[in-house]
Amino acid sequence: MTSYTRTYHVSRNNPKSSDENDGTEERPFRTINHAAQIVKPGERVFIHAGIYRELVRPRLSGEGQDRMIAYEAAPEEKVIIRGSRAIPAKWELSIDANGIQGTPGTPDQLSIQLGFPANIYSKQLWMITLPDSLFENGYFPLRIPNVTNDDFDVMTWAARWKGRFPYDAPRGLLFEDGRRMTQLFAYEDLVRIPGSFWIASDGKTVHIHPFIKTNPNDHLFEIAVQPHIIQPQTLGLNFIRISGLILEHCANGFTRAGVAALFTMGGSHWIIEGNTVRHVNSVGIDAGGRAFEGKNTPKQTTPILGHNIVRRNHIYDCGTAGMRGLGISQALVENNDIADCGWQDVEFHWEVAGIKLLGCRGTIVRNNYVVRIQGGDAIWLDFANQNSRVTGNVMHDITTVQGAVFIEASQQMNMVDNNFLWNINGQGVRLADTDSCIVAHNLFGYVSEELAACKVATDRSLGGRKLTSIGNRIVNNIVVDQGKPILFEDSNNMADYNVYVSTKAGQTAKKDAGLHSKSINGDVKFDDKNLRLIWNTESKLPLVPLLKNCELDFFRYERTQFQNIPGPFLKLINKTNIQLVNPVHSKQIAE
Repeated sequence: MTSYTRTYHVSRNNPKSSDENDGTEERPFRTINHAAQIVKPGERVFIHAGIYRELVRPRLSGEGQDRMIAYEAAPEEKVIIRGSRAIPAKWELSIDANGIQGTPGTPDQLSIQLGFPANIYSKQLWMITLPDSLFENGYFPLRIPNVTNDDFDVMTWAARWKGRFPYDAPRGLLFEDGRRMTQLFAYEDLVRIPGSFWIASDGKTVHIHPFIKTNPNDHLFEIAVQPHIIQPQTLGLNFIRISGLILEHCANGFTRAGVAALFTMGGSHWIIEGNTVRHVNSVGIDAGGRAFEGKNTPKQTTPILGHNIVRRNHIYDCGTAGMRGLGISQALVENNDIADCGWQDVEFHWEVAGIKLLGCRGTIVRNNYVVRIQGGDAIWLDFANQNSRVTGNVMHDITTVQGAVFIEASQQMNMVDNNFLWNINGQGVRLADTDSCIVAHNLFGYVSEELAACKVATDRSLGGRKLTSIGNRIVNNIVVDQGKPILFEDSNNMADYNVYVSTKAGQTAKKDAGLHSKSINGDVKFDDKNLRLIWNTESKLPLVPLLKNCELDFFRYERTQFQNIPGPFLKLINKTNIQLVNPVHSKQIAE
């Protein structure tokens, strides 16, 4: 634990603030990035309330757990760092973007006779041409597609989507009075969708259909112009703490690595806690050990991969993923609330999830609340994972062609245990090309497809041998109103000691082939507003064997050989209500 030897203050709203000051509380800096160039190991930056429109680029590493560098919101103060700029110019009625009545912006003879432009498409639509001065450091997101040609060279599996919307759409992110607007493919569609916008081919003219019916010049419009909000200057800065900040409005692309709003850039021993990351074009947080990859930017990997902690953050409204990272070793991802991510609906570039981590080694993903993910998994550990664990998470309302939890292409043991999964439009747990995974003590409710799918999905190799899907164990789980049964392509997988519940009168739940699996009837509901499980069954849950490393349940109650039932909740009796997550969480991420 660091005892900070000096604290610098930044205060955007203090009339005496200046980057010429000494950074004391009486004479604070004006910008966070200026403080980031001065702060040294064992020191911290206190950021006071205000809206800061800047890219923060830390210059130095900390030097250990007792000499970290911290960037913190001052106690009880609301600090917002935005990657957007307010649009200063004046909106005018939209001239037909396709020039049906003549050259856009040029009055024709009919316009002169009528006394107004005859080539207006609709009086609901407005337009503006943004000045280049609004953009900084040569980054023009309205002229850069979400996936560039170089990106496709890296993500060859996504090549089939080249030239398709939104893969080739500009990195446009526009806000009206704080509400994110929807980018459209065709100009003519604007009239049908209030709160939408379209970007012309010049990459700087924007046409809108506002949410409001009044003149847009009376409202605040902001456009995201930054590829990141926090990004170190160099690869592999270590021992940095980011705490209590609100990061929003980031115009990043879809590349697999190096694009997040909060980007550790391959750094290790970061603590990212208590922040809000929201309204992002693609990824919210990247805490991986691999920083960049690409044809023109060779793959860059830091010597120490990970050892990062990401906890108690609120991450929502991210276009592709709440959190990603390549090269995750000894990381802890816990107690984060992640919601409403994946709205770009680009699942088939295979990088979409609430949490997607690649190459995990000894990593724990626990006690997260992941909800309303569109076109992606809730939690995905991708390729060559070892000794990693997905435990104690609450996941509901997930729509995916894969699984709510996906452990991919891994040959060594990993665990998926003590999780709650409800209303999954897709598979419950997907173990594609994966061996030796234990799926235990979870509660599955209303999974539309396979409860668990263990199969060979690709023709890849790992460690010199072809990937298989064997040695997986699906045990001690509760399943409510199963969709499709467990899928085992190979008989060298096992399911047993699971309890299948049917809530339909007169219907007995189908169970797996395990000798000790049971079918019972009952009334089981999930109140997703208050995050409560309502449980009422005719039969008691049976005792099941105690599993190594599963001695504690969802609430940290201790299981014993003589007191152990299926599912994540040791104290689940015939009739009970269980509060899963503090309902304050769901209210916070909805605000």
